[in-house]
Amino acid sequence: MFLILLCTCGPAEPAEAPAPAGAAAIIDRAVRAHGMERFDSVAIDFAFRDRHYQVLNDNGRFAYRRRFVDSLGGEVTDLLTNQGLTRMREGETPALTAQDSAAYASSVNSVRYFFMLPYGLYDPAVNTEVLDTVALEGKTYDRIRVTFDAEGGGRDHDDVYHYFFDRDSGELDYLAYTFEVDGGGIRFRKAINKRRVDGVLVQDYVNYGLDGADRDIDRIAARFAAGELPELSLIENTEVKIADPPAVIQ
Repeated sequence: MFLILLCTCGPAEPAEAPAPAGAAAIIDRAVRAHGMERFDSVAIDFAFRDRHYQVLNDNGRFAYRRRFVDSLGGEVTDLLTNQGLTRMREGETPALTAQDSAAYASSVNSVRYFFMLPYGLYDPAVNTEVLDTVALEGKTYDRIRVTFDAEGGGRDHDDVYHYFFDRDSGELDYLAYTFEVDGGGIRFRKAINKRRVDGVLVQDYVNYGLDGADRDIDRIAARFAAGELPELSLIENTEVKIADPPAVIQ
């Protein structure tokens, strides 16, 4: 009898984690897995491609700063707030066309958005839908499709995104998106160099993709797995600091 009990009470085979119920639950789990629950009120500093970024959030108020030296050697600061974008160069505020202002604002916000994923999926202009599960490099992922409302979705609101969340850890390991500007194309990013900064999961990405009309996002994960996507660049975030925001956001 003792031998029978030993045989029948051994460790069970590990079961695949059940899927959270719906896109909102998957995103909530991912935000917790990445340690971003406090990002409603946070101060973030990081460097990306020789430009320094500062993100300040305070429960709906925000200030995103980008500082860099332009091709003429001038120091430039772009500040995007709830009121819009302001550019300062060498201590002066040049007049901007509406087109330039929108382009600079979009550029600042895009870098901020990707750095803060998956927290950015809480934006009210985001529409989410669970598609299916996908096997990638030996793991199972819940795949979510994301689109954006025209109102509040930015000038690239026609872009379509797919996010891949690890069924076991809840973490965002891959993402794909289409884009229409400059002839259009598709990108597929794989998270690398995962590390914790003040409890927050920070990760870089290998960027793969194709330009032009060949942008079937529903097949992009399979094409990545088959080695059909060329590597384009590395998305690396350095000098990362995360803290509580100042008492006043300007």
